[in-house]
Amino acid sequence: MISEDRLRELSRPDWAQRFRERYPGVQQLQAGIENESLQGAIDVHVHAEPCSLSARSQDYTQVAIDAARAGMRALVRKDHYYSTVGEAYAIQHHIDHLVGTGALAHRVEVYGGIPLAFSIDAAQIRQALRLPGFKMIWCNPINGEPLVRDGKVRPEMERIIALAGDHGIALTLGAPSHSRKKYGGLDDYEGLMPLVERVAELGASAVLDHPLSSFTADQIAALTPDGVYAGLFCYPSLPSLIKAPVVDPERTRELVRRIGPARCVVASDVGMLLEPTALEAFRMMIRLLFALGFNRQDIDLMLKVNPARLIGLES
Repeated sequence: MISEDRLRELSRPDWAQRFRERYPGVQQLQAGIENESLQGAIDVHVHAEPCSLSARSQDYTQVAIDAARAGMRALVRKDHYYSTVGEAYAIQHHIDHLVGTGALAHRVEVYGGIPLAFSIDAAQIRQALRLPGFKMIWCNPINGEPLVRDGKVRPEMERIIALAGDHGIALTLGAPSHSRKKYGGLDDYEGLMPLVERVAELGASAVLDHPLSSFTADQIAALTPDGVYAGLFCYPSLPSLIKAPVVDPERTRELVRRIGPARCVVASDVGMLLEPTALEAFRMMIRLLFALGFNRQDIDLMLKVNPARLIGLES
């Protein structure tokens, strides 16, 4: 989504000077400016071991302990192929034990979810509704089941959307880079549109996974009706050696200005061995948002209030 002309501009040797001139807030940044915004923050897109897709630098327990020490409120871990609800339950007990013994001063809430990797039978969702750690349904696992047929949402998927709306379980849609199969051969944008429309019509909540990796700000605006948030993830807002070594930070600013912070959710989506940890990426993302000119109120809306609404927690 970055033009060749823009790539050349991003690689100019005087980029650092020009960026500081355009965004004077960079000069005002101080280490720890992010700490206040981390207090009560929620990360709805954690990747950690055990991961079925690739090796990660931390397991979910380590991520949870880091988050607790930073004062964060909650985490949700995604896996592309299996449920993370059971491990969330176990890790929550471990966190509670550490808090009870005084080893941790703050309790973080630990959640998981279910990917629609091998089936879109709503029975798997109904069975999990009684579990306290169940907060998300990932409709976008790699090589997952098709969700749209002939331009319409499949009836099985409609039942899952309705269940999610009735029980306050969030849905994730996208990610465009590996989801073409899900839309029955349609273009990613055309395939996502009927899904977000049904989410809005059925009163559910959803988040688009890193839409900046594939869509323009105007397209993302059209894909985020009521109840659907744009995922402002550390990738592709921050460079990633393994995913995208060159990114355009101004696209992050453009998107938030275009749709407003009330429609954005910040999350990590990192943790591969050549990436920072979830907490490190969160810190850098908050600093970037300050540098781009956003105030703490807007940042906290995207880190705390919107994620809480998305996964059905009291804001």
